[in-house]
Amino acid sequence: MSQGISVDHGEEAAPEPSRSFCNLRRTTTMVANATVIAAPAWPATMSDVQAATIVGLPILSLVLIYVFLRIVWKPVEATKAESLPLQTKDAEPVAAAIEEGEVAGDYEAPWTQTFDLVFTIGLGLYLVVLLVLTYFYHVEYFTTPAFWYSQIPKVLCMMFVSLLGGLICRAYCDVDEKGYIITNKNSAFKVNYTRKLQHFAAYMVPLVIHTSFSGPLALAWGDLFTMIGFFVLIKPIREASKFFMLQFNSLDRPEDRPNTLLWIIAGNIAPGLFILMFFKWLFASNGDLVFIIVFITGIGDGLAEPVGIMWGKHKYKTRALFSTRKYTRSWEGSACVFLSGMIFPALQYANFDNFTQVLTAMLILPPTMAYAEAIAPHTMDTPVLMVGCGIILYAITTYL
Repeated sequence: MSQGISVDHGEEAAPEPSRSFCNLRRTTTMVANATVIAAPAWPATMSDVQAATIVGLPILSLVLIYVFLRIVWKPVEATKAESLPLQTKDAEPVAAAIEEGEVAGDYEAPWTQTFDLVFTIGLGLYLVVLLVLTYFYHVEYFTTPAFWYSQIPKVLCMMFVSLLGGLICRAYCDVDEKGYIITNKNSAFKVNYTRKLQHFAAYMVPLVIHTSFSGPLALAWGDLFTMIGFFVLIKPIREASKFFMLQFNSLDRPEDRPNTLLWIIAGNIAPGLFILMFFKWLFASNGDLVFIIVFITGIGDGLAEPVGIMWGKHKYKTRALFSTRKYTRSWEGSACVFLSGMIFPALQYANFDNFTQVLTAMLILPPTMAYAEAIAPHTMDTPVLMVGCGIILYAITTYL
């Protein structure tokens, strides 16, 4: 019987792989692919050397700035015959430099002949534009109470910041019969210390008070309600109410009169809000980088003024926007902007895509921001800093 069975060992088919083996191989392949996909990304890949660089550069810069401004370039008492840094001799006569605290004008002119009327008309036109855009793109906002309720905290926050600054001013300064602050260049307290509170709050409030409504149009509405906090400070309103006059005190630098609102709104707040709105959209997934712009202009440039007043020993002068007046600045104040250009990118290292971007920002922003602040027209330094900082950050995150 065994001889009737023919077995051809040469033609024997290879055994088919078992199903369990195929499943195991498929699982191994999927795990390998998942490992590649889930590879750690920045900042999880940051090395100790990179971390030390991010932390150490601002500290080293602070030490070098102190050595340069206090040891190498020793402060000297300037005389009238001495020229100041960055000051060129002009063949034509120019207006005398105005020191911090000196009164440059008054508010006797009718408000209809001042920027107050322009501001009122401009804000009204902005409201009309927003209403039209909302009708065509987000008509549901009109029937959504939550959207309008979410704007109230923004107005209240702006008023609270202004009120706090005004209370501080009133605690250290006298006021005239209408409620305006009275100071001079020898006053121990300057409105310069509280004025930047409004700058910082105006830029931060629309960004940090989050709601369920997002997008450029929602942010634009937030900017409008933020501006209402300044609109209530026009002359006919503030002079009719001690509450609003108190808020106005916190930003009314005597050396800016009678152009306080003109320079703070048209020269800083309004263009600043639109600039931030643009870069928030431009940065897309890296949108949180706009906080670097806000912190450099709000904190760095904000501290530059009080630091320059208290410790500034190396002075230079700059002109006001559309004016022949000259205003005094200091290298110590500009050093604050320099340091902020290094510190805030370091603090927001996680919002960049890699270490190269962080390091490049920390090396390029400090000198460019300090130089921009130094040469920018008086009261126009904020938009100049914002545009410059935004362009640099966009170039870094796009090409590196």
